[in-house]
Amino acid sequence: MISSRLVATTRTDVRTAIALLLLAEATLCFTFLFIVGPITTLERLLPLAVVLVLCAALYWGQHWAQWALLAPIAFRVWKLVLLTAAAWGVGRAGTALFLTLIVLAELAAAFILLDSYLVRRRSPRDFLSAGGPAPSAASAAYPPTRHS
Repeated sequence: MISSRLVATTRTDVRTAIALLLLAEATLCFTFLFIVGPITTLERLLPLAVVLVLCAALYWGQHWAQWALLAPIAFRVWKLVLLTAAAWGVGRAGTALFLTLIVLAELAAAFILLDSYLVRRRSPRDFLSAGGPAPSAASAAYPPTRHS
């Protein structure tokens, strides 16, 4: 029989997601800047600036930012998957692998953000039914709140 325990995500998980996102966005932006040139700098710099601002908001505890971060992630993954397929199609394996790593980093960050939300939204009753520790007498005096 397989048993499972709920494991609360920590702030470190959110920091990991932020680091993955910033690394992927900066790598993509500066790679295009140095290889393609400064022609499309504003188009490549704007997504980096948006992700940077949203990551800063998430780091400072604004939980709405994790939902806002999913939009640039989805847009970036959608564009990069098409670009990666084109790179594979024309035989540019190095470029395709580079873009694939960026897509994987973006998807890993999105998974971490969704996982941290789902763990945070679980009720204490779910935790207890999964075999978690029983509440102490001090915590039994205060009923759980739904807005936390």
